[in-house]
Amino acid sequence: MLVGELGRPAYLRLADALRAEILSGSRGPGSKMPSIADLCREHGLSEQPVRQALRVLTTEGLIEGRPGSGTYVRVRPDKTRMARGRYRAPGSPFAAESAARGVEPSWSGSSQKTYATASLAARLGIVTGDPIMQTQYVFRADGEPVQLATSWEPLAITEHTDIALPELGPLAGRGVVVRMAGISVVVTRVTEDVTSRPVLEAEAGQLGIPLGSTVLAIERTHWAGELAVETADIVLSADHFRLSYEIEIPTASHSDGCGQDWDDPIERQE
Repeated sequence: MLVGELGRPAYLRLADALRAEILSGSRGPGSKMPSIADLCREHGLSEQPVRQALRVLTTEGLIEGRPGSGTYVRVRPDKTRMARGRYRAPGSPFAAESAARGVEPSWSGSSQKTYATASLAARLGIVTGDPIMQTQYVFRADGEPVQLATSWEPLAITEHTDIALPELGPLAGRGVVVRMAGISVVVTRVTEDVTSRPVLEAEAGQLGIPLGSTVLAIERTHWAGELAVETADIVLSADHFRLSYEIEIPTASHSDGCGQDWDDPIERQE
């Protein structure tokens, strides 16, 4: 019989109890959860609150259903460190990051001409309805899908050039920085905004992760000065990856402006 906070719905009290068992390790990763009938009997509940409790845990990514088999505690893999900021390396940043991790990178992409929505126009600094090239990618490490991306480039910059189609032409697959340099557009900075959210059904199928999982969503933009030349939505599994950023500090920042270098062990005199 469940005990807990008075007035708290029974399904939440059951979810609390099962969650505690999972997080404590008493129900280990990959172990099978009791059937709905067993949970009803064990906790003195009807079927509806038991199903609601299991839905809560599924949404939290703690359990997963396997058709024809039952419900299991999700196995959470060790997270792989994915270093961001490899834009200085020539070629694809994904290829550079994969090489650093010792995995074989590959990807597939398909491009089509489309027109900027209001939100994309705002990101690219163009007018709603302007023509853009959209490319959808699946990135793989050792043959396994690890990352999805959709990229958009203003055709006002790339149309009628060798780089109009990112995965065709002499600079295919070389990354935005190298491709833009090929038409004399110098990328000077990259911005990334990172959020997390539940995985979408289509994304779950492509990444091979269950519904209820959390993904990391990166909104990335390449800039040539104040001109946005590309923007992309990047998605990867939060269960499998953690993002790592290394930020360089200019040498001049070590000084207080009065000639004192704070890396110098000499004590500052007031």
